[in-house]
Amino acid sequence: MRTRVVIQSRLSSSRLPGKALMNVAGMPLIELVARRASRTGYEVIVATSVEPYDDRIATHLERVGIPVMRGSLDDVLGRFVEATADLAPGDRVVRLTGDNPVADAALVDELIDAVVADGHTYGRIDTERVAEGISAEVFTAEALREAGEQAYLPYDREHVTPWLRRELGELLFAPADNPGDPVAYRCTTDCLNDYDRISRLFDDEPDPVGVPWSRLVAKLKNAVDALGPMARRADRPGPRLTEVVLGTRRVGYTGHSETRDGSVVRDVFAQAVNRGVSHVVAADPRDTEVVRQGTLPALQQRLGTIVRLPVLAHDATPRHLITQVRAAVERAFADVGQRKLAGAVFSSVDDAFAGDGATWKRLSDYKLAGSVTEIGVSLRDTQEVAILDQLPGLDLVIVPLGRDDRFLAQAIADRLDDLAAQGVTILASVGDATAGAALAALRVPWIDAVIVDAATADDLDGVLDAAADR
Repeated sequence: MRTRVVIQSRLSSSRLPGKALMNVAGMPLIELVARRASRTGYEVIVATSVEPYDDRIATHLERVGIPVMRGSLDDVLGRFVEATADLAPGDRVVRLTGDNPVADAALVDELIDAVVADGHTYGRIDTERVAEGISAEVFTAEALREAGEQAYLPYDREHVTPWLRRELGELLFAPADNPGDPVAYRCTTDCLNDYDRISRLFDDEPDPVGVPWSRLVAKLKNAVDALGPMARRADRPGPRLTEVVLGTRRVGYTGHSETRDGSVVRDVFAQAVNRGVSHVVAADPRDTEVVRQGTLPALQQRLGTIVRLPVLAHDATPRHLITQVRAAVERAFADVGQRKLAGAVFSSVDDAFAGDGATWKRLSDYKLAGSVTEIGVSLRDTQEVAILDQLPGLDLVIVPLGRDDRFLAQAIADRLDDLAAQGVTILASVGDATAGAALAALRVPWIDAVIVDAATADDLDGVLDAAADR
């Protein structure tokens, strides 16, 4: 029985264009991935596209003697079928991606052994338990060809294996040396910060092709653990949310300066990502530009962005109110550098109900389209709490805490507790970056997470350390 490793690669990555040819350990990334996968004798072929810019990948691989084939940019499944056309039906195909250089032949061996022992046709590394970048999939050539004939959805063609998982079932596997926490020990190359981390991981390795994946991950784990405990995940369903999220009001303001220090802004955002913080909350609509400054280009799409929309001008027709909402959301997309927000909240409940609910419906349309994941409101007054249940599809509520604890009054707290029980996520804005204020908010049963307006990375570290110890 033959086993062929097919590695998909392209230069047109949306988050890190050209990464396939970026230098890691003295060679282009795609070459390192291919050599590590083939070091024990596996057949390896790189499947790239026929787009003119991918000539660079093909030319380099041909020059260094690594097999390459080319096919449609969008039909990656079609590329895999063509790259394995000469295999017998029962031969094995392994899928790797060209941005994961930690994966190697030993990882492939372990996955194949598990699939064979369990009798499955399809198996993969379990990304819910194993860090992104320690990944591989295995299936038969026969199953791949059936997917090529039956799968017709663009998503299935682009991502290769969804049809296989749906139709054949799957073995989800975690290797023996799995480091744990999938967020903390991430080792893929998806953005510039990832590239820096991966490059440093290989920098001092005398044999970058031969070093076992488990040793690389152990080294990475030591480096990550030295940063301090990771942000704890909030106990709620839905998208991942940590108990501490980053606020933007004070980030980058140091001393008595009235302007933000760009290098400090980037340090704070980098530390938030390195310690596993899930979201940044731009509580002032103007702060979306700060999110861009802190995340682009190095940390693109590593933090979910929640935006508070500008206060609406209510002396307008429903049509103009809808236009205000659309303009605010589109501006946020432009400022953060991607057409995707983790959340968008109105500045008040009144704004959400404006135009007889036309504004809420417009924001809900963005959620329906998938460009805004969760929608909600930022509270200004306790009286607003009573009508929150009239907003269909409410996901998020931001509650101001701090010196004024009026939202903790029993009757108001009971209503917010009911909303939390219904699955609404409640974020507390505490107004400063002290550990004491954050911990006090996290003791409130119905608060899922606290927004910390850290000026510096040290401010953020202090809160994260205290939250981890509570």
